[in-house]
Amino acid sequence: MDERSYVVHLTDGTKTHLPAWMTEREAAEAPTLTTAPAVSVAALAALRTLLDAVAGSAKAEARR
Repeated sequence: MDERSYVVHLTDGTKTHLPAWMTEREAAEAPTLTTAPAVSVAALAALRTLLDAVAGSAKAEARR
């Protein structure tokens, strides 16, 4: 994934990444409410890929 992000140093000494889009003005606008929320199949597939990668990474760490 080639998404721009910022490295954030947390108070406990760890680091995390903050996607750049979360710092943009559009991200701060009020969300709209809807009675029928929708998520694209592509977004769900991307989420599945991410979760699989995280789960695989956690299993690899546990084996060390």
